[in-house]
Amino acid sequence: QSSKGVKVHTSDNEISIELHVIVEFGTRISVVANNIIEKVKYSIESLTGMTVNAVNVNIQGVRVQK
Repeated sequence: QSSKGVKVHTSDNEISIELHVIVEFGTRISVVANNIIEKVKYSIESLTGMTVNAVNVNIQGVRVQK
């Protein structure tokens, strides 16, 4: 499965997810990335019962408000 900014790889009963995101200027990237990782991991494991062995968050860019 794949859509823009999201790649999902499954193997046996494990899932790894790769996310590409754009953050807003001034946000703490490490905090945003860690929140995304925790929420995605929890949600996927709760919904599927599968083990999430990796959630990789790639910062695609920074948006600057005008």
